[in-house]
Amino acid sequence: MSASASSDASRIATIMLADGVDDPDGLIPVVAGELFEWAWLAAELADWLDQAGPATRAEFTRHFDHLRSPGKVAVFLAQISERIAALLDGDRGQP
Repeated sequence: MSASASSDASRIATIMLADGVDDPDGLIPVVAGELFEWAWLAAELADWLDQAGPATRAEFTRHFDHLRSPGKVAVFLAQISERIAALLDGDRGQP
């Protein structure tokens, strides 16, 4: 991330924290580059979970108290990544 993008993101975060949010379900402005980074991170985590060995899968399951399996979380993260990418591409349909 460039220095100017980082400072823009910091400025936006500062404004949001200082002003608060009237509607917690309302949309808030986010820098597109930051969305791309979140999409990339979600995709990388999905791939990592999908390729995780038995010990990592067992630790994940134990840490999250058996609420979700690593496979289900991997699918969910992949869907999040695809949807963010579709928004950035201007595609309004479901991926």
